[in-house]
Amino acid sequence: MSASTPVDREGYKRAFTAATLAFFIAWAIIAIGFHLPAKSLYAPPGSPERINGAPLNWWMIQISIGLGVVLAFVYAFVINRLDEKFGIEA
Repeated sequence: MSASTPVDREGYKRAFTAATLAFFIAWAIIAIGFHLPAKSLYAPPGSPERINGAPLNWWMIQISIGLGVVLAFVYAFVINRLDEKFGIEA
């Protein structure tokens, strides 16, 4: 957009806040649902609850970290699209 085109600041703020809140809730669900309970799932060496030699809690922590990284990239993509939609320039 050109410099003379007005930007709908209120619409942008509402959309930005909604997107940020949605991603925060998704991150909280990942953190509370995968990462926090993982400590209680520790399995000692030799137990059948191990997957490929690692306890289930290790896998859950790795999944939660991976999902957090993916969530960060998706958030950046969504916010960039939002910036383009409302004509916000970096």
